[in-house]
Amino acid sequence: MLSRGKGVPDEARAAYQDIRALLERQRAAYAVTELRTQRIGLEGETRLCAEFESAKDARAALAEIRKRAASVDLLEVSQAPCPSPKESKP
Repeated sequence: MLSRGKGVPDEARAAYQDIRALLERQRAAYAVTELRTQRIGLEGETRLCAEFESAKDARAALAEIRKRAASVDLLEVSQAPCPSPKESKP
């Protein structure tokens, strides 16, 4: 979730919250093994990182997340390893 110097837009914030709720439900169902957030900017920019129990769970979640994030400005979805908690600290 990013900004352009005016804070995170409401549409991006709403989509982020929707995606986070999806991942929280998957964590409760044991498909997500780790869920971390990291503030990356001064205006509310945030990174949400999820690690999954299996590649199958990850693929299904990523497809759903991309669908929910489609055409939402300043909400970037990427598939990459999560930074370690040590790397996540400012």
